[in-house]
Amino acid sequence: MTPASADPAELPHCPSERCAEVDVWVEAGREGRCFTYVDSRRLGVDLGDLVVVRLRGRRMHGLVMDRRISSPVDRGQDSGSEAPPRHLEAIEALVQSAAVDPLWFGWIEAMAVHCHISSFRMLKAALPPGWLGQRQSHQAEPRRLWWIQLESSAINPQNLPQRQADLQAALAAGGGGAWQRDLQAAGFGSGLVNGLIKRGLIRREKRQPTDASNGLSCSDACDQDLEVPQSLTVEQQEVVEAFQSQPLGTGMLLWGVTGSGKTEVYLQLAARELQAGRHCLILTPEIGLIPQLVDRFRRRFGTKVLEYHSGCSDRERVSTWRQGLTAATPLVVVGTRSAVFLPLAPLGLIVLDEEHDSSYKQESPMPCYHARDMAMDRARRTGARVVLGSATPSLVSWKNLAPQGQLALARLTRRISDQPLPPVHVVDMRQELADGHRRLISRPLMERLSALPEAGEQAVVLVPRRGYSSFLSCRSCGEVVQCPNCDVALTVHRSRQGHQWLRCHWCDHRAEVMSSCHKCGSKAFKPFGAGTQRVMEHLVEELQGLRLLRFDRDSTAGRDGHRRLLEQFAAGEADVLVGTQMLAKGMDLPRVTLAAVLAADGLLHRPDLQAGEQSLQLLMQLAGRAGRGERPGHVLVQTYCPDHPVIHHLVDGRYGEFLKEEACLRHEAGLVPYSRACLLRLSGDSAAVTATAAAVLAEQIKPLCEAQGWCLVGPAPAPIARVAGRSRWQLLLHGPEESRLPLPSGSTLWNGLPRGVSLAVDPDPIQL
Repeated sequence: MTPASADPAELPHCPSERCAEVDVWVEAGREGRCFTYVDSRRLGVDLGDLVVVRLRGRRMHGLVMDRRISSPVDRGQDSGSEAPPRHLEAIEALVQSAAVDPLWFGWIEAMAVHCHISSFRMLKAALPPGWLGQRQSHQAEPRRLWWIQLESSAINPQNLPQRQADLQAALAAGGGGAWQRDLQAAGFGSGLVNGLIKRGLIRREKRQPTDASNGLSCSDACDQDLEVPQSLTVEQQEVVEAFQSQPLGTGMLLWGVTGSGKTEVYLQLAARELQAGRHCLILTPEIGLIPQLVDRFRRRFGTKVLEYHSGCSDRERVSTWRQGLTAATPLVVVGTRSAVFLPLAPLGLIVLDEEHDSSYKQESPMPCYHARDMAMDRARRTGARVVLGSATPSLVSWKNLAPQGQLALARLTRRISDQPLPPVHVVDMRQELADGHRRLISRPLMERLSALPEAGEQAVVLVPRRGYSSFLSCRSCGEVVQCPNCDVALTVHRSRQGHQWLRCHWCDHRAEVMSSCHKCGSKAFKPFGAGTQRVMEHLVEELQGLRLLRFDRDSTAGRDGHRRLLEQFAAGEADVLVGTQMLAKGMDLPRVTLAAVLAADGLLHRPDLQAGEQSLQLLMQLAGRAGRGERPGHVLVQTYCPDHPVIHHLVDGRYGEFLKEEACLRHEAGLVPYSRACLLRLSGDSAAVTATAAAVLAEQIKPLCEAQGWCLVGPAPAPIARVAGRSRWQLLLHGPEESRLPLPSGSTLWNGLPRGVSLAVDPDPIQL
């Protein structure tokens, strides 16, 4: 198909000699369409190239799907031809040659079928942002980077902390200057740089990357001073040997208690793959875990280590993608779930650290994929091997163990420090209340926190919610202040100056705290519940002199927000780190001896099939932050339900027994993972139109469900029935394990939707 977008007389014609006609797949319609262009500028485009073309006057990035040589006769330009000549637009530029390998594209097409999405949309989700689809008309300004320069007057001062002295020596050895990103690649974080700036020994300024071409790139100098691999324990050595004996294309579940040295195993497995000339992909569920993991790998492998996640700029992600396509030497890429798509070949190792974490599942927008499933399928196709690491494996992975499943099992049962796992102490908040103690912080926790500064120890305190309070309620009539766009309560936030405001964590709507109830007019308004901000305020009031840091999504905004706060805490600038669930995920803080949970009940009583499993995983992961160094640790959990099964398993530490009990319960009930599920989510501006569309969709797929033995539940309003002003309905499909989804192929489901109603298909959902 040729794009008719301009007067034929104005279109560039192919020269009279033979030249290439090219079919380019561009973003047109829901599934994308192919249009024919001509390579009249002799760019030499070929299959799999990304190119810039025009479609109806808009500049688009498209993928070359076919190429053929045509003559003037083929194009109807011969003077004797009766057919009117075809006027083809020219390809304007080559974005990336060989951007899509045929084998990689075959995997993408297979995953598109699995996720019930078109190949074009799957490909667009896989490629770096902006590489496929409409091209932005503006040109970004060249990026200026931080340059670190050693002051000429600086001498070697005495009594510098060792790491600051190492940084100064690295700068001096390389010519006196370096890009800050290269220093970070060598393990010198922003905290060390700021320390030397304060001492007047270095200065920092923004420069263009070409401004200092004669300065230190730091790559060679830093790669010459890499960390030596640590000696492995007997258990670690057994894991490494077991992995090496695994057949290609298979996976291993590495079940290791917190602090048992799983990261060192990853490092040594990666070293062997790099030596064999194969790339390594290290995945982590949250951006907050990236800084520590990147630093560990860069200290061992230097500039071979790259990052790929949403915290990187579009330019940085494109750069990493291109290095994956063209690298002459093997790389290690550390990233979040989207990094599973990187075109690394040959690929030797894929690691999913904290494999149990639900953040590995993409829920919105489509494609709704799980990085674990994508990694296992890619390994099977490419001959790579997968390591799924966790102290609390998911029931899905546990069920998939050999001999019934595909995963081998390796265990790490002891901590590197030889310290025992910290004991768990449960505080019954009912008893605290009966004794007249009505405060947010229990007496046992107050006592332990107050002793931290004198002992030179630290603590992490988990609060299920960020913000100041969970919601604002009228004490006269019980009215709760709701978001005008969503069916959720607004959360109370508070600034350092004491100003309070309301915020929706779903659509980011913000409002001022009202002085009276809009329903009854009462002024008896009161915040209920406690978020991270309010806990901080209570600790300041109750324990004066205790140094606090807040670690949640609000306080870690920005590219280096997580790294900055963790460096501050690791440097001893605070006694207590107060945060949300981010605290429990994989951080190694040797001085932490106390881990506390303020309101465990908010985790235990969620209306979710996997609430018990996810709550125990979170609590055990948090417990693992304590006692990782030389000093023993302790865990303290505040709850009104001390007899809850999850609390019992947390105290006894027998996670394997919990998995067996949970597996029996779900197997008897025919629930996931002993069955399959699929969620169809609809949303629209009109509640009535959306509900009607859901009902029509249910009637459409009901015969398919009955034919394949699936059960259709719904349609019904979503648990949160309105978000950002859009009504939400859903249908839940439930069927036999390992069976195919009872859905029509292609775009059939979408063709009958009314205007303004969208549909997302979520195979094997985690959240309902």
